[in-house]
Amino acid sequence: MVYLSMALQAEGIRYGVEHWRRHPNRVAGILYWQLNDCWPVASWSSLDYFGRWKALHYAARRFYAPLMLSIEDNTPEQGVYVSNDWLKDWEGTVNWSLETLEGEVLTSGHAPVKVAPQASTLVCELDFSNQITDDNLRKLIFIAELWQGDQFVTRQTAHFAPIKHLSLTDPDISVNLQNQNGELIAELISQSLALLVEVSLIGADAVFSDNYFNLPSGRSIQISCPLPDGWTLSKAQKEFRICSVYDSYSHRDQS
Repeated sequence: MVYLSMALQAEGIRYGVEHWRRHPNRVAGILYWQLNDCWPVASWSSLDYFGRWKALHYAARRFYAPLMLSIEDNTPEQGVYVSNDWLKDWEGTVNWSLETLEGEVLTSGHAPVKVAPQASTLVCELDFSNQITDDNLRKLIFIAELWQGDQFVTRQTAHFAPIKHLSLTDPDISVNLQNQNGELIAELISQSLALLVEVSLIGADAVFSDNYFNLPSGRSIQISCPLPDGWTLSKAQKEFRICSVYDSYSHRDQS
């Protein structure tokens, strides 16, 4: 319940902020209430009383990034936007694909991006009426990735049914942990779509470089956090935990 409540909070505010940032001519700025708590309590803050990051706080770093990729999903249509809060033009490329949750690509493409300073632009608007049916809409995902040359910038995903109706399967996320000069480096790869992936260290309040992210099949992500004082790599490997939406209703042993 705690995990799902944080995930729902992050998703709800992300949805709103991305929408408003797509329309800078009408909305000049967005803040959410509230940042933190003055006592231990269940609340709408993104930082708890102890300074621990909830899902919203990680999401905020993404949806408040100066350069933001977002998707306006209106099934079966998907509109890809780039919002640029920098004071200079930005140019790059959006690579997109329509895939099954297990990573089979049904169709894909790319589009050039040029967005003016402090502006938002519609990069492409795609209609998947010919690919989406009542039989497969719970089994498909739309993926957009923003690149600048050969440098990956960020990724966004959208689906064609509510999360609770998706035909999610066990993502079977594999993780490789390394200790690099006191920094715990974790590389994660998923076998099928993993939604709102939460990583944690049992017994430590670690703040990771990213958390509560979507991880499509076959993609990898590398995140990090300081290795807790007195911890060894073997201890981190023992106490490392992964949770996703699939785990919120499956009964597998997560130990």
